[in-house]
Amino acid sequence: MPRRRQIEGSLNTARATAELLRSLITRKGHSDATSLLSDVRIWGTQLQAAKPLELAVGNIVRRVLHMIREESQNVRSIYCLASNLMVDDLHVKPMPQLSSQAGRAFRQPPPRSASLHNLLDLQHDDVSAAAAPSQQAPDSQDAAQSGAQRRRGGHWEGKASIIDQLNELVGELRDIDSNIALHAVEHIHANESILTFGMSDTVLAFLLEAAKKRDFQVVVAEGAPRYGGQELARKLAQAGLQTTAIPDAAIFAMMARVNKVLVGAHALLANGGVMTGVGSHLVALAAKRHAVPFVVLVGLHKLSPLFPHDPSVSFNDFKSPSDVMDFSMVAEVLDAEESTASVSEEQLYVHAPNPVFDYVPPELISLFVTDTGGYTPSYVYRLLAEYYSREDYTLSRELLDTIVR
Repeated sequence: MPRRRQIEGSLNTARATAELLRSLITRKGHSDATSLLSDVRIWGTQLQAAKPLELAVGNIVRRVLHMIREESQNVRSIYCLASNLMVDDLHVKPMPQLSSQAGRAFRQPPPRSASLHNLLDLQHDDVSAAAAPSQQAPDSQDAAQSGAQRRRGGHWEGKASIIDQLNELVGELRDIDSNIALHAVEHIHANESILTFGMSDTVLAFLLEAAKKRDFQVVVAEGAPRYGGQELARKLAQAGLQTTAIPDAAIFAMMARVNKVLVGAHALLANGGVMTGVGSHLVALAAKRHAVPFVVLVGLHKLSPLFPHDPSVSFNDFKSPSDVMDFSMVAEVLDAEESTASVSEEQLYVHAPNPVFDYVPPELISLFVTDTGGYTPSYVYRLLAEYYSREDYTLSRELLDTIVR
């Protein structure tokens, strides 16, 4: 389906990818986390190869792989704890007599404040505690793990948790535009003038949500050559918002009269830059020149660990040149070629590229508004560490080359 473009758009593609992976994981049996990781990596690489320009496919696959790795670590921690209890039962040592108050204090240490330093300490302590029992009693750990494996009939017990997390992910993707729109009131104030560019469902939902409590004006650039801004202006006007539609050539002249710029995005890259509609880079430059905040509305399903300078990835797509040049003009060129033998073919041939996306670097972006809140471009590396594992940044280079060939 991705090759035949039956599913269009990053959000629809991400939702379909999550549902497909959930179906495949549910139907096929896996005895351990390693086999599940291998299968998901193979399936995900094939899906990404079918539509390389839709980075949301690989993003969802990486999130699923991260879920499996975390669940596998949790299962190993449980095994280590069970093995430690078995060793303690075999080697019971007399405990010194403690008063009831002292014993209660020993069993329940005082809570620690949830600071970043303490969280890192707790994580370090958990890793150390999980590794210690496996070194002390490896035989007991293997016995407990193999026994649990036999009771389950050869199925990895963490698989049910992975399916539950995938159900939550599908629900999250279903409501992602509304979750982004919940932050609209925090970023749009009364009597402001907002400039947007082209057509974006996320921007539309964001503006409509803000209009419930704020009175503001919207300036919509048409977004040639597809002119999606005309559709956005019509929908905003039907909803009762004061809307002004302008051609792209008037963006710089109108920028001094607006308070901020809102645009959607196709992909959020690892360096904090975004792939968005063609022409957005010019809008960002104009906003930077007039010191107007340039705000990007993007769901975290579009967060990609890839960089714009990656030579193995193509970030742009090209549509038919008919949007740029009418076919009647091409026909005139062909007629002139037949009637004029003295003119070379190079002089008559006209290139009409029609790219879909534009790249906006992080230094031109003021803020990202996501379904989980607002972030600056410098915070993107923290989001990558939270949602993906570094081992999965490249799904499978060898397999991808094999599929492409």
